[in-house]
Amino acid sequence: MTFFGLPLHPMTVHFPIALYLLGVLLTGGYLWRGQMEYERFAYWSFILSWLATIVASLIGLIDQNQLELTDPRRANVNNHITSGVALIIINGLLVYMRFRWPDALQRYRWRYLSLMIFGVVAVLITAWLGGELVYRLQVGISAN
Repeated sequence: MTFFGLPLHPMTVHFPIALYLLGVLLTGGYLWRGQMEYERFAYWSFILSWLATIVASLIGLIDQNQLELTDPRRANVNNHITSGVALIIINGLLVYMRFRWPDALQRYRWRYLSLMIFGVVAVLITAWLGGELVYRLQVGISAN
């Protein structure tokens, strides 16, 4: 999918990244200050991040069809996809835990926080691999 001739996927990835990191910050704020509003907004931030990650991933899968099947950069694209799928799973588990157990931060605090940190690592790896694709390997960049 393109928008004015540019791949749409790089334009959509900032929303899930920002929303996920906002959820992490709000969760930390809840643990520090104890205000329930922080926890509620963190939960919604993770939900929106999960949905935005799915949308960005689907658009990315469509965008990858611009590469030839024999393009050697496809291995790098596959690594990016793998880390993105890990992020979808981790973020989905966070949403599920909060949906299934509204008191997950009390009941399963260390499991939840560990999963959340793994999600931060997945966000960083996925973003770094995406940046490598665009800036180093020039995937999706026209040679005009």
